[in-house]
Amino acid sequence: MFKIRKSPFSRMCLTWLVFLVISSATARYVQACLFVSMAKSGLVLVGINEDYIDLRTALWFFPAGDKTYGRILWGYDRPLFPYQGGMNDKGLFIDFNTVGTETGWKPDPDKPDLTDDPTDYLLSRFAAVDEVVEFFERNDVDLNWGMFVVADAKGRSVVIEWANGQLQVLENGQGYQVCTNDLLSPTGEPFRHSDVRWKLADKMLRDQTTPSVDLIRRVLSATCAQFDFTTTLYSTICDLVDKKVYLYHFHNYEEVVVFDLKKELAKGASNRSIPDLFQVHPYSFDGYPWVGRQLGDVKLRTIIDEKGIQEGLRVFPTLKNQVRTYPRYIFQDWVIKNATLHYLAIDKLDIAIELFKLNVQEYPDSAEVYSDLAEAYRKKGDIPSAIENYRKALDKNPNDAKTQKALSQLEKRD
Repeated sequence: MFKIRKSPFSRMCLTWLVFLVISSATARYVQACLFVSMAKSGLVLVGINEDYIDLRTALWFFPAGDKTYGRILWGYDRPLFPYQGGMNDKGLFIDFNTVGTETGWKPDPDKPDLTDDPTDYLLSRFAAVDEVVEFFERNDVDLNWGMFVVADAKGRSVVIEWANGQLQVLENGQGYQVCTNDLLSPTGEPFRHSDVRWKLADKMLRDQTTPSVDLIRRVLSATCAQFDFTTTLYSTICDLVDKKVYLYHFHNYEEVVVFDLKKELAKGASNRSIPDLFQVHPYSFDGYPWVGRQLGDVKLRTIIDEKGIQEGLRVFPTLKNQVRTYPRYIFQDWVIKNATLHYLAIDKLDIAIELFKLNVQEYPDSAEVYSDLAEAYRKKGDIPSAIENYRKALDKNPNDAKTQKALSQLEKRD
């Protein structure tokens, strides 16, 4: 039997680290996933954005057992590492955020090793933040690439991470808490959170006196990801007191599916496809497979199912090395002309002529680019060049009356 150590990094959150090359010497990564919690006036709400590239998002409901709590889990419909977060019937919430670098965590041989899925294990056995923290202190849970976010119905919220060589438990001392993909523990230097999403969420929550689903929804909407290399696949808002889950799909915060956890668990164990729960799929969701990054197992399985394993093995190198590229800037003829007209308007004719010549170079089969260049030469007083280009324009479009008239007038002057 294979024994798989369910590393949170393998599970991911999931975060996708995308390196964008700025120059040959520098690069930066883009990360995903956001957690916010707010507890005031007897209300306890938490929200998450799950950002990644796997469209197979799903929910699971597990009723309580003899020694386990009932719970809802969310994540991905796949055999390995499906669960990303969830809430149980005691109001305990857990999710996982990755970080962009190793934290320095190492296995402790003196502590028991957690080989079960951490999210399901913790939600099935614990009811409060204190219990989870104690478990982390006494057991070996992989924190090398990320942190756990935990909240409970009493209003306590913590981020559990590994930093500065030890386990860190960070409280929500101001009634709310925000966590993205940067470690929150100070590193010895003056601590400044660099994540724009963290700053935005903190600003939106800082002066609020009462939590509400709409407030958390607006925070999630303002901080969601909409890129081809990572995107907000789903968002949840959990009412930890009333045990309700508000579910949103693919950064669309106009349609919500609400689950009463007690009622759902009474129906028995089940699993649901998140996309299938929504009547409307955003246009970006349907288009994402054509423009966004994808996990290759889906494509590989499709080929194997349709054409057999040998064909799957044959095309694998091609699939692995396939690169999708697209121009960052669009330079159609009208776009170049648009830039050129700016210089014509401020009488910088030499620059305008060079840009019109560029348009001729890029679009030699267009009659308009030659007539544009001819007009610029005419304004400068270079009549022979103007005549030459008007004639080229007529070669492309002999029936252009405007060009015929302009050429006739210049030929009479020449």
